[in-house]
Amino acid sequence: MSIQQVSLEIMGRSFTIGTPAEEKNTLQQAVSMLNQKFDAIKQSGRIVETDKIVIMAALNLVHDLLKMPMKDDLAIGDFERKITDMTNACEKVLSKTQA
Repeated sequence: MSIQQVSLEIMGRSFTIGTPAEEKNTLQQAVSMLNQKFDAIKQSGRIVETDKIVIMAALNLVHDLLKMPMKDDLAIGDFERKITDMTNACEKVLSKTQA
């Protein structure tokens, strides 16, 4: 499995993230979904602090994921790994915004 460095923009900030080449499209979809949730929460105007918006966006995405119907061939480990990766990406963003 080869790791590919992918340049992404998350909430207006540029990041380079290593991902298996075959998961590049999935990563880009995840970033797009995160940015959409972030923008929707920011546009609502109810939350103004960036770190709280990020937490709410991540929580909304995980909640949406958990509501998805499970299928017999679902690989739970893959979902857990992806959630961990998303959590790590959120924590990285949060640490940079608080610095």
